[in-house]
Amino acid sequence: LWYVGNYYYNITNKLALNASGGKTGFPMSISSLQLGVGMIYGIFLWLAPDAREKPKVTKDDIIKMLPVAFCFMGAHSASVFAMGAGAVSFAQIVKASEPAFAAVLAQFVYGKPVSKAKWMCLPIVIGGVILASVKELDFAVSALVSACIANMFAAFKGNENKKLMETPGLSDRMGSIGNQFALTTILGFLMSIPVVLAKEGSRLGEFMNLCKTSPALWMNMVASGLWFYGYNELATMTLKKTGAVTQSVANTAKRVIVIVGVALVMGESLAPMKLIGCSIGIGGVFLYSIIDNLVKKKED
Repeated sequence: LWYVGNYYYNITNKLALNASGGKTGFPMSISSLQLGVGMIYGIFLWLAPDAREKPKVTKDDIIKMLPVAFCFMGAHSASVFAMGAGAVSFAQIVKASEPAFAAVLAQFVYGKPVSKAKWMCLPIVIGGVILASVKELDFAVSALVSACIANMFAAFKGNENKKLMETPGLSDRMGSIGNQFALTTILGFLMSIPVVLAKEGSRLGEFMNLCKTSPALWMNMVASGLWFYGYNELATMTLKKTGAVTQSVANTAKRVIVIVGVALVMGESLAPMKLIGCSIGIGGVFLYSIIDNLVKKKED
């Protein structure tokens, strides 16, 4: 279900972006409204009988969640920008290099050393992304930059989330993983509104007219919002119940399925060089995820 949700999110998201004008469309408005759809669904689950118990968080808890929510919103919006500017498959390949950003931040910003073995894996990941970019027919600098910004926000989010969950009693007050994701989505949506107004505020009338006249836009926007919320919550629940190696395999398999599947459905290029670069990059990510365990076993 996690894979299916991610797959359909990428397709419906790209269809919504295309319907809004593609590269010259409304990626910020779409990304914000996708979070808005998720917010409505999360609130519905709290209000529906016997669906989900409401969280019992305090004002201080909400304040502590703001950095995570901001990074969540930034990562999502930048990803939508990347997919609007170029091929979905290319954006996903670049996003697969997130461990490189996470390693740099952990080492130099959060003071959490990364092993030499992991550092040695990063050139493989970066090299794969470069190879995939060389023959990319839909290459756009804006797509590359946006995907890198998404990686940066995602890496910050991961570190900030670890700090957040160290707050005494927070897990109990949240009640569930679903509640945590719902609160993050609500806060992320509220934070995205000023960005929408700053970025696309002067064109919101045009966007509203498009929504009224183009069923492809609003239907895919709502669908992508629901798929995004659903697959993220499922992914969090799944990964919480599995070991580190299983998580690595699952994430790697997901990338491959989404990149190839979406490229085939959307008619995007799958040139040999792109496939080779994709394979090297994702293989490097998988190795990065398990290398410390392999080294530890060898030492034992």
